Amino acid sequence: MKFHVEKQDGGLSIRIENLAGQEAAVLEAVRECRRSSAWACPSGECMNIGTMDARAAEGAVFLTLTPRPGAELSASAIEECLRYMLGQTTRA
Repeated sequence: MKFHVEKQDGGLSIRIENLAGQEAAVLEAVRECRRSSAWACPSGECMNIGTMDARAAEGAVFLTLTPRPGAELSASAIEECLRYMLGQTTRA
């Protein structure tokens, strides 16, 4: 798995590739991180996510994250969170 995070319109655009049939598991891991707030990953950045649009296609997952009102999303903190979550997903 590999991913790319890009700042876009006040939020973040993320593409996670090379999922080899694990698209649903990755989407669920990201949703769970968001539901669990800061306790789901080491960076705690999940608690700054306001909305998340997600879709899976062609062996990849595409995410669009926007921050909560008054918050900002850090690309580096989201990258840390993704490394942690994707590592957990591949071990399951």
